[in-house]
Amino acid sequence: MDSQKEALCRIISTLANKNEELQTFLETVDNTLTGLQEESCKVMSELEAELEELSSALEEKGAGLRDVIKEEKRRKEAELQKQMSEGKFALRSGEELLEFANQTLTITNEEEFLKAAKQIKERVTMAPGFRLATRPAASETMSQFTVDFSAERAGLQRLHFLPVPKAPEIDAPSCVARDNNITVAWRPAGDGDADDGRIERYDLEYRKSNREDSLRAAGDACWEKIPDIEETQATISGLKFDSRFVVVRVRARNKAAAGDFSEPVAVLTAAFAFVFDGSSAHAELRVQSDTVTWEPQGVKGHDARLRGKENKSRYR
Repeated sequence: MDSQKEALCRIISTLANKNEELQTFLETVDNTLTGLQEESCKVMSELEAELEELSSALEEKGAGLRDVIKEEKRRKEAELQKQMSEGKFALRSGEELLEFANQTLTITNEEEFLKAAKQIKERVTMAPGFRLATRPAASETMSQFTVDFSAERAGLQRLHFLPVPKAPEIDAPSCVARDNNITVAWRPAGDGDADDGRIERYDLEYRKSNREDSLRAAGDACWEKIPDIEETQATISGLKFDSRFVVVRVRARNKAAAGDFSEPVAVLTAAFAFVFDGSSAHAELRVQSDTVTWEPQGVKGHDARLRGKENKSRYR
């Protein structure tokens, strides 16, 4: 009977632990789904913003190129219109002079004829038609503004998401817990030095745990964070070893974004949880976990003017 109860108790404990693990797992999946929706909306918004900026830049550049063509067109048109006006004036002047010359041929009086001929000669010398260049001031060609954006179109076809660094690998044998400090070392993924995905820094996260098999049993809010690490190792200092393990994980960042976290590793702390026993303490001692407070009485050199919180001694 007793052995069966003991076996049943073990089964109950195992089931309770498994149910707790499953509950934590479901919470993690639910949080992941929520995070997935938020991240999807975020990256979609960022994509739309980048495409809008790209479209705006293209439109701005196109407007600039159009303005250059329009300005050259206006310049040539102005020069040609000026030549057109001057040519029409010269033609009218030439036609009038030609008509006058033809009429002169019909003059029978020698004196009048010589006078008219002299006038024609003088007018021909000063005629605008003989001083006007008969070559267009500008050509119709605009070939200097020919464009070929095939390379740019090919570049647009190559548009893709920026590479994200792969998860590093924590070097578990090199992780050391000593004197309330933990040194964590890791190795970058094989493509960490690629030109497009060069790692710029790392983010280290850690949390305390008493179970080695619950490495993924906590949400993001439970992790302490150490950002912007430039080396492939870091020391977590000022810890209080009051748990059996400290679970650590690390991820790499490049100029694009942060990658996935590495597989978490549990570092054994060899913790010795020291606490004061308030139930067996002296009545005049105020015990709180690892802190003892008492009212000093009869202490030589004690200033009796101290009152309230200042009139206390504390031992930690």
